[in-house]
Amino acid sequence: MVTCRSKLSKHLRFLAQLLMLWALGMWVIWADPFGLSSASERALAEDISRSRAYVQPVPPAPITVVNIDYDSIRALHESGRLEANDWPLTYRDHARILSRLVSRQNADDVPAAVFYDIFFERPRTASGDMRRLGSVLGRIAQGTDQSSRPYPPVYLAGGGGKIPISDETYALLNQPKLVASVWDGLGDNYPLSRGLRDADRETAVPQSAPSAAWALYQELCRARGHGCGGIQAQDVLSTQWVLREDRECGNWTTRVPRYVLLTIFRYLGFGGAPASASTDCLPVHQVRLSELFLPDGGRLRPPYLGSGEPFVVLAGVIMPSLNDYHATPLYERLAGVYIHAMALENLDRLGGDYLRTREIRHVSSLVWLLLTTLVCIWRQYFRQKAGRLIRARCGCSVQPQPSNQGLAGAAARQALGRLARRAAWLSLWVLMVFAIYVLCYSILDIALQGWLFMIGLVSLLLFWDGASTAARNP
Repeated sequence: MVTCRSKLSKHLRFLAQLLMLWALGMWVIWADPFGLSSASERALAEDISRSRAYVQPVPPAPITVVNIDYDSIRALHESGRLEANDWPLTYRDHARILSRLVSRQNADDVPAAVFYDIFFERPRTASGDMRRLGSVLGRIAQGTDQSSRPYPPVYLAGGGGKIPISDETYALLNQPKLVASVWDGLGDNYPLSRGLRDADRETAVPQSAPSAAWALYQELCRARGHGCGGIQAQDVLSTQWVLREDRECGNWTTRVPRYVLLTIFRYLGFGGAPASASTDCLPVHQVRLSELFLPDGGRLRPPYLGSGEPFVVLAGVIMPSLNDYHATPLYERLAGVYIHAMALENLDRLGGDYLRTREIRHVSSLVWLLLTTLVCIWRQYFRQKAGRLIRARCGCSVQPQPSNQGLAGAAARQALGRLARRAAWLSLWVLMVFAIYVLCYSILDIALQGWLFMIGLVSLLLFWDGASTAARNP
């Protein structure tokens, strides 16, 4: 009778621990308590992106970023090229810049498409007559240059969601090509398409549009004469920040060993956040606005591209005072135009193998249930096996009563053995969780959410079994 009760008690303890594991896992996956799960996921994603950047630098992309900075504006104003001497510019100034971007002296310097990352939410009286900019955009959309070549398409930032472009602006700018440039609720992730306005609002502005990176990548595909296969417009891209592959930025022998050593010390609690990489190592060609107005027209084509290879241009404001700067895992805080450029680099380099962000909490829940059940059953099996060995030893011969010193040594060995077994189980669980991450990141191209914090939950339960010492002893 005592044996049956003992077995029943053990089974109940096992079931209680398993149910607690299940409940805690479901809580972490679905509720994200105190933001712990999302914070751990963000930290892991940044470390994965940073580690990949140092281990696998990439060749530069067919992308040129034109920086509209204060020094360029002031210099161009003093030389009579621009009307404004500070930001914001006049509409006539924007028209001149766009004309410079699409009208090139050298045909090989003409981009396949241009994204002008300036949001004209509504007409601004102090900037002049918006119709001047609209006439230039209309001429670009319908006309050809002096060599009878059609101008490249120009995309404007179209806002999105709660910050749409106004109907008046859309009409005055001759219904330009718009891309989604504002979105909420995605954190550091980058959507390939987004709504430009509320669905229940009747306006002339399109309801949705591709993001800048997706629109420019499609233009690159057209210029190359092939399709953009394997990419779905409704996907959300988990941007991977990378380093340019060259002697200064992507030298493996000088960067990787030092990075690995610093990362190990950081995980052990020594050292602060990793140092930011230089923006000179971005895998894009960077041009200042003032260079466009040089006598030779500047050089938009990236110098590392061969003649005739298509490229695209993104032009945006680089001014800290505008507060359009974003934290990145690899570089310092960067202006918003570089967020679009890096997402485009991911699409151009990876094609359909870009890292997607998917809502897979139901799959995570199922995997969690299966893995915790496996771990608990395996652990219970080894406990029963150890108990049988102890009982067999006790039944073989009469053991002499140990001294107090012997009892202390036996208790210490028992505690160390229990600690070692639980540490082994914890290590096994950590390896399983990270194996799932590697599978999803490297093979399935999916960024998991709500998993890393489970390591901490399992740690608590592996080091507590809910039973007193007397109940555990045979």
